[in-house]
Amino acid sequence: MKRIKNLIRPLWLASAMATAAGAATTSYNSGSLGSAGDGVNTDGVALNAASPLAAGGDTGARYGAGERTQVAYQAALNPSSSSPFSIEFWANPSGSDDDDTAVNNRYATGNRSGWSIFQRAAGWNLKMYNGTGGDVGWDLTGGTSTIGAWSHVVATWSGSAALLYVNGVLADSTNDTSKTPGYNANPSTNLPSLNVGANFNGGSPSASLIDEVAFYASELSLAQISNHYALAASPTAGAYASAVVGDGAVLYFQNIPEPSSALLAGLGALGLLRRSRR
Repeated sequence: MKRIKNLIRPLWLASAMATAAGAATTSYNSGSLGSAGDGVNTDGVALNAASPLAAGGDTGARYGAGERTQVAYQAALNPSSSSPFSIEFWANPSGSDDDDTAVNNRYATGNRSGWSIFQRAAGWNLKMYNGTGGDVGWDLTGGTSTIGAWSHVVATWSGSAALLYVNGVLADSTNDTSKTPGYNANPSTNLPSLNVGANFNGGSPSASLIDEVAFYASELSLAQISNHYALAASPTAGAYASAVVGDGAVLYFQNIPEPSSALLAGLGALGLLRRSRR
């Protein structure tokens, strides 16, 4: 059904890009979790920003002063500590205070659990918390987080060890020697399972464009990750998205705004219905 989505996109993209940046919106999930994985955007998230993809008329999301996209608790986005998973996204930072959370599901009350991916001056930083106070069980940093440039970031968890990839290559596989390896999955069913652009409460905001956020209930391979990175430059519309969905994304935000009701009415005669990909 994504072909239908691609057909209607050129007709409403210009209108969507004119939408006020302050309007509250929804980031629709193209992954296997379906509408249960839709993200709620706080006021100020703009879905008409630039994208790292070379083809397809895609758009990205802009974040800055604590604006964020949040997915309500979903067990599929919070696997057990011994289960593999992967997080993937593209980010283009416009600035940094060295405490910028791009994507996370950290539980920060009392004993910290879950994970966070930060933009640091030293590169991209994955922290996985072990459920004891503020302790970090895995701390990996690598690649570059160049201001004004897109980075492709992937963190994987095998069930026992973490890896960090930046721009299609392994950036770090060695845990900080001061850490005792361990990871405790986020135990909260009341907080969001995924936050994009800031922590769940707006803390540690990321001033950046963020796009193509995906979550997998598997450990992506280097070959899959390198392929995704290369496909961003493909002149074929939909090539990147097909690879992400084909590799089993549970959640996938393409950050394409929905068409306006007026445009949908005009498209009704063509039988192109809203969110007909589902």
